[in-house]
Amino acid sequence: MTTIDTQRVAPARTTDRVVAAWGNARPVLKRAVLAAWVTATALCTAVPAPTPVRWSIAVVGVILVTAALVDVHEHMLPNRLLLGALLAVGAGVLMASSAAVAVTATIGMLLGGGLMLLVHLTRGVGMGDVKMAGVVGASVGAVEINAAPVAIAVAALAAATYGLLARRQRLPIGPALWFGWAVSLAACAAGWLT
Repeated sequence: MTTIDTQRVAPARTTDRVVAAWGNARPVLKRAVLAAWVTATALCTAVPAPTPVRWSIAVVGVILVTAALVDVHEHMLPNRLLLGALLAVGAGVLMASSAAVAVTATIGMLLGGGLMLLVHLTRGVGMGDVKMAGVVGASVGAVEINAAPVAIAVAALAAATYGLLARRQRLPIGPALWFGWAVSLAACAAGWLT
């Protein structure tokens, strides 16, 4: 007679997941993450947006980079980090006290998440990628509505290019989504998406 172990293993805490991802990252990836954190905080000073939205951009960028690091390590995006990033966007939008910013952030979230949901329905990406795309869309949409589809398009192009060059079919999309986020915000700062 065999016994079945019915004890459930508790999922790892988000901080443990981040620490493990950082500890297992190669030095080049660690330098890329540090550069991305600096880029995220620098972008907040350059975008044409109300001050609370700028601060939320810095926070969201750092959180999304951290989530992307975990995605590289586990091929799974942490829900709690994505929720934290969405709450940061929401706080920035609320503190901006602008109906127009709230509307464009919401539309951006629907555009970003909706575009990625279409890919998910073809089994191309996971739900974590859909959630992160929604956060990306909300964050850049708070600055400029046109930035949301641009961010997703840049992310798709970056992921496809990397997949072709690395000859991989399964890859983490989190880093590409962060890259699309950064490129679209840089385009906003340069005045290309107005």
